[in-house]
Amino acid sequence: MVGDHTRLEFHNIETGIMTEKRYISVVPSSFIGHLQSLMFNGLLYIDLCKNGDIDYCELKARFGLRNIIADPVTFKTKSSYLSLATLQAYTSMHLFFQFKTTSADGFILFNSGDGNDFIAVELVKGYIHYVFDLGNGPNVIKGNSDRPLNDNQWHNVVITRDNSNTHSLKVDTKVVTQVINGAKNLDLKGDLYMAGLAQGMYSNLPKLVASRDGFQGCLASVDLNGRLPDLINDALHRSGQIERGCEASPPPLLCCRGSDDRGLLHLVCAFPVRAVSGETRGASQVSVRVMLVMPIVCSFL
Repeated sequence: MVGDHTRLEFHNIETGIMTEKRYISVVPSSFIGHLQSLMFNGLLYIDLCKNGDIDYCELKARFGLRNIIADPVTFKTKSSYLSLATLQAYTSMHLFFQFKTTSADGFILFNSGDGNDFIAVELVKGYIHYVFDLGNGPNVIKGNSDRPLNDNQWHNVVITRDNSNTHSLKVDTKVVTQVINGAKNLDLKGDLYMAGLAQGMYSNLPKLVASRDGFQGCLASVDLNGRLPDLINDALHRSGQIERGCEASPPPLLCCRGSDDRGLLHLVCAFPVRAVSGETRGASQVSVRVMLVMPIVCSFL
């Protein structure tokens, strides 16, 4: 090393976040994930912090392995959607998101571009489809999950494209890869739509895009080429019912069967939500009473 200064001194080590912003023009998003065995100059700093064997340690993370669902957002209807700044994916791309839904179909992501370029991610009959056009005509890569994914469980989706034009779709542990010949650049323009489109846009969608409705359910941990947007605060436009968090689905309806002294069959059903009490009878001589019970309790009449 040439010059007067030949010592490199460190005053602190930051992991997962950058607070020193003087020397960079764009501050990277904070890290979301798991770290272990972080060693610097022969010292395992995470272990030192956990065991209290270091003079100063500021900790805003948790020890232990757990499933991470970051910044979940609920789209409560199929007409709900939001738009973000254009997805920057000209030469390569790495997208990640998590979703949970009971709906089999719906738009998850769409960005149009220059000429025929576009990218779309959708749920079709419970399976993830990645549809795109780099200028050679539209292509679709379909996820090969063992079963439909509209099971109200969280699922992980990773979509990548490298400089050799190899496209990869990973849904949970299942991976599908395809090499595309021809144009390699994805020239996107306009807003990136999340969970749906404006109603008038569905009639002008590119070939191979199946969805004609938005996504109803939860999206979380959205990573757009290293950018982790706050879906609500960073939205350029929002429409419909969109809320932070992801509500747990209600427990299944519990019904208990009995009969009265007239021989009519009764079904007593308990919901963990507000319901309207009432009674109906039809030709089948079945009466149904709906009542609010917290916690759920069933009794035979």
